Amino acid sequence: MNIDVKYGLPFIEVTICYRGEELHLKNVLLDTGSAGTIFSADAVDSVGVRIELGDFLNKIRGVGGVEIVYSKHFDFVKEGEVSLSSFEVENMNYGMEIDGILGFDFIRLSGLVIDSKELTVLAKD
Repeated sequence: MNIDVKYGLPFIEVTICYRGEELHLKNVLLDTGSAGTIFSADAVDSVGVRIELGDFLNKIRGVGGVEIVYSKHFDFVKEGEVSLSSFEVENMNYGMEIDGILGFDFIRLSGLVIDSKELTVLAKD
C-alpha cells in the first residue's frame, strides 16, 4: 500500500466492515504515535456506526485537548492485504477533514512495516 503525504503527514487507504457493511476510507492518517485506532463518526455513519444506548464512552487527550469518544467492534479493519477481525475502534468528530487514524494498536497487531523512504506500508512476512 502506498503512503500519500498530506500536510507533511502519512495518509493511507483503509477498508472497514461494520455489521456486514463495507466502507473504503481514502484519507486515514497512519500514526505510530497514536495508541489507538479511531475513525471519524461522520465518515463511518454511512455504514450504520452510531452511538447507541449502552455504548461505552471514553475521554481521550491529545494535542487538541480532551474529546469524548465511543467504541465499536468492527467486523474487520483492512489495510492493503492485512485484515484484523473483530477489531475495536473508537469514533469521534475531528477538527480537520480526515476519515480517521490508524493507530499503533493496529500497526503492532498486524505487523505492518512502514518504509518512510519508499512511502509504502508492507505486511511483515
